[in-house]
Amino acid sequence: MWSFSQSTGSLALDGVPIASGYSGRGAGRNDPDMQHVPHQGPIPRGIWKISGPPVDTPSHGPYVLHLFPSPATEVFSRDGFLIHGDSLEHPGCASQGCIILPRNIREQIWNSGDRILQVIE
Repeated sequence: MWSFSQSTGSLALDGVPIASGYSGRGAGRNDPDMQHVPHQGPIPRGIWKISGPPVDTPSHGPYVLHLFPSPATEVFSRDGFLIHGDSLEHPGCASQGCIILPRNIREQIWNSGDRILQVIE
């Protein structure tokens, strides 16, 4: 299972660290206490399904993965969570709660065949 830490941005597969990214923007970036704040806090803790195939979008760039919460995951009326790349014009400011990771890592996630992501504090 993949895991992503709200507080550190660390991505791991079966407990083995793979990469570092971020979720949230401004004061909400990688701040678990702000997971309930729309457009600012990080992706909420819980279990998420990684859905594909990866898509290219005008607003989020290439190789975007969709995330869907399990029924037990509290999303605080938030939706539209993705894993996508960083902003080229404003690095570090691409997330409104989505997980931001480099393309090669997004490819690794999809190619692993593991479709479960646990978001932890």
